Amino acid sequence: MKNMSKITLIIAAVFTLTAFSCNSSDTKSKIETKKSESGNFNPYFPLKENNKWVYINEAPREETITFTVEIKDVKKVESGIQMKVSSFPYLTQDNEERTLLVKNNGEIEINNYMGTSGVIIPSPDNFKTGSKWSFGIFNASVNSEKELAVTEDGTYNDCIYVMMTDGFTFSYEMWFVKDIGIVKWGANRTNPPQLTPIYYVLKEHKIN
Repeated sequence: MKNMSKITLIIAAVFTLTAFSCNSSDTKSKIETKKSESGNFNPYFPLKENNKWVYINEAPREETITFTVEIKDVKKVESGIQMKVSSFPYLTQDNEERTLLVKNNGEIEINNYMGTSGVIIPSPDNFKTGSKWSFGIFNASVNSEKELAVTEDGTYNDCIYVMMTDGFTFSYEMWFVKDIGIVKWGANRTNPPQLTPIYYVLKEHKIN
């Protein structure tokens, strides 16, 4: 009788350990999957299916100009997450569809844009003052993390201000807000300088 009790206790212990091992394995797998998914994401430009940003030229204005950036056709590829955007007007001020890639480290690449393919937006780890990178002939840097941007979608504090320039003729400015994206931008000539720089501000957005 005592032997039977011991055997029963041993069997119960084995089942308990096995169940715990399976649950731990499942939990670990879920955590690893979550980490993997979050790696292909940049909260400073959240690119998910059907996310949408609408921009309008900053007031006062004689005419209204708008640009819509909408995400579609998101798919997993070997080097990261690839998707289409209805436009990427921040440097070119056009409405042409573009292809973006969010790499495993969160960097965002654009394909065949202004004659160049490469990193257009840095990884989340490099969204801090002093960070620098290049895109073709353009040099980019994070100049501030405490900028104010007044838009038609609201007033945003603590914006991350990014400037890109070829060092001579053009400058491109972007104000980023975490978990929202680009809330203000401008693409202006600096040599000779435009008499009145033009900026575009967020009019409305939808983040999934």
